[in-house]
Amino acid sequence: MQRRFSVMEFRHLEIFLAVAETKSFSKAAKHLFLSQSTVSSHIKNLESELQKPLFIRSTKSVELSPDGCTFLRYANSILEMREAALEALNAPSETILRIGASTIPSGYLLPRLLRGFHDSHPHTFFDIQQGDSGEILEKILDGSLELGFIGKKEDTPKCVFLPFCKDDLVLALPANQYYFHLLNQNPPIQEILKEPVILREQGSGTRKAADLYLDSIHLSPENLNVIARTNDLESTKRMIQNGMGISILSKYAVKDLEAQGVILTLPLESGIHRSFYIVYRKDNPLKSAFQDFIQYVKCQDFS
Repeated sequence: MQRRFSVMEFRHLEIFLAVAETKSFSKAAKHLFLSQSTVSSHIKNLESELQKPLFIRSTKSVELSPDGCTFLRYANSILEMREAALEALNAPSETILRIGASTIPSGYLLPRLLRGFHDSHPHTFFDIQQGDSGEILEKILDGSLELGFIGKKEDTPKCVFLPFCKDDLVLALPANQYYFHLLNQNPPIQEILKEPVILREQGSGTRKAADLYLDSIHLSPENLNVIARTNDLESTKRMIQNGMGISILSKYAVKDLEAQGVILTLPLESGIHRSFYIVYRKDNPLKSAFQDFIQYVKCQDFS
């Protein structure tokens, strides 16, 4: 018979996360209104159950062990799923939309969609989580999210991927005299890409599409003059704006700064276009509120 979590075991996870975040047994105890000895006892019990050391303790610090780093991700997921279950049981399930979104949909597509849908469904409550496309898909697969909006399609038979919006890549450059002069010379794209480059993180849909584009023009990221990698899109945009380098980004991500005239954009002419997808598990029948929202999204004009 499969063993179930007890209330105390959930408490173990909450205490583990508090110690991991504060890197201190005493600070975690203060945050949780517990004694330090109680916190230590819970952690020892959890480590005993898992038969793994979760923390590396010294007289000056408390750090996660390699096993602790691995367990951290699962502990977060377990508590997120518990929260989702409690919400589903204690609120009108038809009105709660738990949605995950990758960077571009979350920042540039969903706000308008949520506003429009809420106008016609005023009793809807949205619970939104952001991550890269891989993280959101993982949460769909483990059941902690029911619906996702992501920038890449994975080869998994467990999910349905519905394309809802087309995207194009652009080369974003600082709007300064140097780059104005460079673009006026109309150099080939390979020459422009010799400039300092800022890359997105590996898990993002934008990075995957950018890698496909680079491959189509016989370049690889290793051949670029990469000066920074970041998982923060807004930071990437500010670095470009401040003249640090150039980057391959979604047209949606740079539309605002291009309109302000603080960055330049160059369309990347290729046969490579990507879509944004609505994703959900095949074995998870969607409630009518999710079906209505999907239908609403599919009827929108994103041009």
